[in-house]
Amino acid sequence: MRIREIMSSPAVVVPPEMPVKDAAALLASHSFTCLPVVAGDGRLVGVVGEAELLEDRFPPDPRLPLDEREDRDPGDAVADVMERDVLTAHPQEGVADLLTVLRSANIRSLPVVEDGVVIGVITYRDLVHALARDDGLIEADVRRRLNLCGGVGRWRATVRDGEVTIFDERRDPSDRNAAVRVAESVIGVTRCRVVETSTLGG
Repeated sequence: MRIREIMSSPAVVVPPEMPVKDAAALLASHSFTCLPVVAGDGRLVGVVGEAELLEDRFPPDPRLPLDEREDRDPGDAVADVMERDVLTAHPQEGVADLLTVLRSANIRSLPVVEDGVVIGVITYRDLVHALARDDGLIEADVRRRLNLCGGVGRWRATVRDGEVTIFDERRDPSDRNAAVRVAESVIGVTRCRVVETSTLGG
């Protein structure tokens, strides 16, 4: 499964000069956790998320005396608060690799960039939507793709909780490898196994 198949697209992006309050409103209205920041020439220049927008935005503890409060100036525009060192994903990357990146970097989303242009955003929510996909829809997609790959009737397949079982009558290893790759490319598939029908008395 590739990032392109499950990413949110088109991406909602913001310019560096956008006021922080407007960027916060965009985050709130779209239920995002961060937004790519794109310059006028379309170049990705940063990302801005909840933490960056919120930092130093609220009054301190009211019990703190006025002369002990810091004079804070968090900045008015996205450019003042955005993260400039940005990790990105490519649409052809696999979802398993993406999960490793998200976990190791302790982030919840990445801009998806192709040829220097932001074409989408991939988030944990996108991954959860893929995982939650209905088994009936997954099975229909798997069967359709297997029919295109090996011909109608070459493979039988069932899906339970996202796990695909492919039934093989011919025991051809190269065919079997191709069938597994095809099934694993379907959105919502979590695992794939092949069962020889002879072991089932077929």
